[in-house]
Amino acid sequence: MEIAIIGAGASGLFLTKLLSRRKDCRVTVFEKAEKVGSKIKASGGGKANLLHDGITPECYNHPEFMRQILAKCDDRRIRELWESFGLLLRTDEEGRIYPWSEFSQTVLDTLLDDLPGSVTIRCGTEVFKLQPESGKWRVNDGPALFDRVVLCSGSPAGMIARNRQGYNRYIETIPLPMTPLAPSLVGFKIRNCPRKLEGCRAKAEVRLMQGARGLFRETGEITFKEDGLSGIVILNASAIYNRLGQPQDCHLLLDFMYGQPGWSLREHLKQHRDLCGVLHPKLNALYRRQPFDPKRFRLDIEGTYGWEGAQVCHGGIPISCVDEHLAIKGFPGLYAAGELLDIDGVCGGYNLFFACACADIIARNI
Repeated sequence: MEIAIIGAGASGLFLTKLLSRRKDCRVTVFEKAEKVGSKIKASGGGKANLLHDGITPECYNHPEFMRQILAKCDDRRIRELWESFGLLLRTDEEGRIYPWSEFSQTVLDTLLDDLPGSVTIRCGTEVFKLQPESGKWRVNDGPALFDRVVLCSGSPAGMIARNRQGYNRYIETIPLPMTPLAPSLVGFKIRNCPRKLEGCRAKAEVRLMQGARGLFRETGEITFKEDGLSGIVILNASAIYNRLGQPQDCHLLLDFMYGQPGWSLREHLKQHRDLCGVLHPKLNALYRRQPFDPKRFRLDIEGTYGWEGAQVCHGGIPISCVDEHLAIKGFPGLYAAGELLDIDGVCGGYNLFFACACADIIARNI
């Protein structure tokens, strides 16, 4: 069986590794970039956060669809597959799973190690056309016909404007509908952000609010930037924010005193001049100039940062276009996987897990 894989990212390479074990498959991988796995190398701050030991459907934008995926392939199975490739894993105190080396290149090396001659990876080869022919598929105008084609080309998240132009244009030649793309898992721009807080890192309970309605609540470390906020908890809040479409009247409430239910600002100030023994020095300096409640520090959201700072995208091929095996309806022999689909999860290994789970489900169906 001749199989073409479009894209050498997480889902494409994981699928290649799985299919390389099959003696009846010959695999050709088409990759637009000159090197494979660039997003894998950047994942988890260079440590590659591969998955999480608490994957649940509610961590994604389409929980019902993810419930079907998890019924076929859960985090335990993906962990077992990584270990069968020879990759030793470790789990941190928050359930995030990394390679034992905590170095993303180890992941890439494992995926590429000892691939047989039945696998060909063609870097620097952009796919601009897919054409059905005699029950098979032709890629571009190449001479070969493929029995199966798997779309694993991801999204333009994290790319500069020049590289985003025309990205995944080959989908228009099939054609398939696309839910409009928008950056997700990205920092917030804050209206009138206090510039003197730039570089301040602090833990807080973060609540995303739309008017008086609470949309999200999570505790974690945040980092103040010149004009906004970042940090895992902020990225998770941005995923909810971006799913609102055209969000209005949204703000953040930060509680720097979470875990101290009996703490009172009024009682503290009866004995102390300020909050120097409570808050980060930069926050205390701000309090001296402009007093605020450290349990309800409000920041008005102006928007999110752009594509270059996004870890994943919201949008893509609608899930209604694929069946339970991720085969594209109406196009025999065609599959879609990973971030190309309109599925995005929160931070912590959820999106890399989804990419690998798609690959596993498709490999078994093929």
